Amino acid sequence: MQGVGPGTVLGGRYSLRRRLSQERDLERWSGHDATLEREVTLTIVGSEHRNCAGVLDAARRAAGVEDTRLVRILDVGAQNDTSFIVEESMSGSDSLATILLQGPLPAEEARRVAGETAKALETAGQRGLHHLRLTPHHVLIASDGTIRVSGVAVAAAIDGPDQQEPDSATALRRDAISLAAITYTALTSRWPLDEKIPGVEPAPRMINGVVAPAEIAAGVPGDLDALCQLMLNEHAGPLTPGVFANRIAPWSRQPVHRDEHEPTAVLPLPGSDVGGDTPTGDLQAGDASVSTVGTEPTVVFSAHAVPPQATPGGSTGPVPPSDQAPPIATPNVGEKASAAGAATTKAFGTAFSSAGAAAGAVGSKLGSFARAASERKSAGPDSDQTGSNQTGSNQTGSGHEADNASDQGNQGGEGAGRGNEQVGLPDGLTGHFDDVEAPLPMLPASTALPPSRGQSKTVVLVVAVFVGLALFVGYRGLLGPVSDSAPGKPTPRRTVTVSAPAVTVSASTAPTAAPTAAGPIAILSATGFDPEGDKIERNGQVARVYDGDLTTAWTSEGYGTADFGNLKKGVGVILDLGQPTSVHQVTIDLGSGPVDVTAYAATEPRLEGATVVGTATDANGRVQLKATKTMPKAQYVIVWFTKIAPDGNQFRASISEIALN
Repeated sequence: MQGVGPGTVLGGRYSLRRRLSQERDLERWSGHDATLEREVTLTIVGSEHRNCAGVLDAARRAAGVEDTRLVRILDVGAQNDTSFIVEESMSGSDSLATILLQGPLPAEEARRVAGETAKALETAGQRGLHHLRLTPHHVLIASDGTIRVSGVAVAAAIDGPDQQEPDSATALRRDAISLAAITYTALTSRWPLDEKIPGVEPAPRMINGVVAPAEIAAGVPGDLDALCQLMLNEHAGPLTPGVFANRIAPWSRQPVHRDEHEPTAVLPLPGSDVGGDTPTGDLQAGDASVSTVGTEPTVVFSAHAVPPQATPGGSTGPVPPSDQAPPIATPNVGEKASAAGAATTKAFGTAFSSAGAAAGAVGSKLGSFARAASERKSAGPDSDQTGSNQTGSNQTGSGHEADNASDQGNQGGEGAGRGNEQVGLPDGLTGHFDDVEAPLPMLPASTALPPSRGQSKTVVLVVAVFVGLALFVGYRGLLGPVSDSAPGKPTPRRTVTVSAPAVTVSASTAPTAAPTAAGPIAILSATGFDPEGDKIERNGQVARVYDGDLTTAWTSEGYGTADFGNLKKGVGVILDLGQPTSVHQVTIDLGSGPVDVTAYAATEPRLEGATVVGTATDANGRVQLKATKTMPKAQYVIVWFTKIAPDGNQFRASISEIALN
């Protein structure tokens, strides 16, 4: 960008230092604020940008949102033909996309990252701002575990005004879907949505959508797995970031780190003998070594045997050593070696084409041993010996490999003479393993011996004594207590007669059985309900109706009259109980009155087919709506207002708290 470079001062105080990224008419720089002596990050927007004014307007609006989980926008300005946005520096943080190069996060860390991100977007949504472009690159994690979200409103504006900004309900739902995608990616290191994300591999897909997280990674909690499938494949689930956060809560306030003490199985990458005839990429015996400590091994690839890299002139030379240690992948050796290979591939660049080549080389080598054994057995001792000699001569480029091949040839010849050939793994793959002995018995060997004659007699005698005592006690019980004055004769039992006045209950006054509240019922989530309007009703506030705090309240939108200006029949909130439950009492703490309100129990989030729990008219304060009959089980409770109370120049419905029994 013309006129912008290291040392350029913008706004009279922001000195540019290093360019972080560059796009058409857009650059990101690290800088220094000379006035407040602090590091900052600047986004430079050129005058030719297709939505320059929109980007700056979005930045100004986002600067007014206060939440510690959002990257703060400190300043917005312009100088000549260059506009700029100043943000707090996040130099000590890594994006989620970068962290996932080392493998998926622990399940509870993924829950924490998704929950904190959802809370940040919930705050922005309450101010009418939405992200609409959330990816793992916008979620930043500091070294102490602090999570920040960047790009609220600004990222969508940078993409340009090609598409009309969606309405609030659609924008909130889109952010909720992105949160499900962030959760999926944190659990699997795969991105489940259609758009491609640089640095993050796409998730595998089936006919009905993306593969469930639990089928890719181990240890995925059932609720996160079900929620990801519900939102990404079935297009259902939470409609807002706030409801999404409530659905996955609670989460740890402290970062959950990966296990740093997992055992490893070290597999050096295939080597190449430049001066010999060994084909590049063929894994030789002894190239791989395995070490196990603990119960669940993991895979790393060693860089000691990286093949030479061809130079432009046609010669070969060693690959320069990497400054970073090769990444460690956490999956099991047999099932997920490809994941570790993929991480290693990214670390070494062009040193090898794919990490799957290492696993393929191992399989190819084992296959070659099996084929060689079969050929030696069918051809006889002479041909086997000849084959072993040829193998030894073709591998003169590596003395150690030639010795191993010669030893295998000699063993093959001897085995053919015996007529019972046995083929084993190379020494490098088996040298560190010991044969596992049979487990020791839990009880001494004498336990399995039959009892002796004396022991049998003792058992029979003990059983006979107990049987005799039982018969004696039963006989005495039949006779009853014996009087001291007349031994041997049963004492006549006394009869006690108690008289009481008769009580007559007429059929007309007998009470009827009525349902009773067995106990409080938990509310899983809540959403605003406006079926005849925009389908939502202040969703950003609706979680307040079950937060246990009477000082907070959900308030509907304002209307011109108590009957909604004849625009609709009513508004309310929907409570999701998570599972079918029989609700017999709904207690509502109203924020204002008088109002007409009805509580329904419904199997679907709609009024059609719902069952009335109770109704109140001209209600104020606390209202208890009790069912007069046994209620069927339902997953949803709908609190529906048909008349609302005055609030200044308008009319609104307001709820401080709802309790269910």
